[in-house]
Amino acid sequence: MTKTNAARHLLTLALTAALTAPALAHAGHTHGQAPVQVQAQDHKFATPAGVTTGWTTFELKNTGQEPHHMQLVRLPGGMTQADFLAKLRENEGAALAGVEMVGGVGMLLPGQAQRVTVNLAEPGTYLELCFVPDAKGVPHLALGMVQSFQVTTGAAQAQPPKADLKVKLVDYGFELPKGVAITEGPQVWEVTNAGPEGHEMLVFRIAPGKTMADVAAYMQKPEGPMPIIPAGGAQAVTKGRTSYAHLNLAPGDYILLCGVPSPSHQGAPHAALGMIRPFKVVAKTAQK
Repeated sequence: MTKTNAARHLLTLALTAALTAPALAHAGHTHGQAPVQVQAQDHKFATPAGVTTGWTTFELKNTGQEPHHMQLVRLPGGMTQADFLAKLRENEGAALAGVEMVGGVGMLLPGQAQRVTVNLAEPGTYLELCFVPDAKGVPHLALGMVQSFQVTTGAAQAQPPKADLKVKLVDYGFELPKGVAITEGPQVWEVTNAGPEGHEMLVFRIAPGKTMADVAAYMQKPEGPMPIIPAGGAQAVTKGRTSYAHLNLAPGDYILLCGVPSPSHQGAPHAALGMIRPFKVVAKTAQK
């Protein structure tokens, strides 16, 4: 693989601090149908061989010893897994722009789990990918963390879950509802990409004792433990697509971040183009 983009490389530097921090559980509530169970191991996915089209909930459980995420993509007709991986080695941003990104679960620490509901609108070959790099900066997918599965046409069509909060992804920022307090506990976020580039919504909790100023300083000069802790989120979707992240948030200060490389900005991660936003989760008692 070519060098990991800057945002994902910065995430690697968080591992030492993150693995010693209290893990947040992220099961969330779902919308009726049993979720498709996927295990993220070191370094492979354990997943069913196939699912049917329509709205589908995946539950990713990190059973490994390293942080992992799950990015889902659909390969266009005529493209093989080997073709796609070869394109990734040449130019990650261009390769991702050439497939349909359908979402997935953001970075989880060992022992964490989270659900995401995505629309597998078309049959075909899909891939599960983990771009999280190891301590040497090598993406897990280059170590074998790539799994294909087939989506076939199904008769029953499930409905997406009811959203508690709606987020719009734009070039380059996150649009949240104005004047809405985000409270602790299980919740579903509807995440829509208004594009035109592909975007993700990674969720990080700011470490205790740290501030957004510390995060900004670290992004400028990444030295020492990273001041944010992975807390899941929604992986990248192509323009016009929507996914639903099932979150379970504790009170505290958080940020949203998009690390997708921009094909129109020489592969610069979207976070470097301004796609990073703080938000606060308040305790329910604070709303009374």
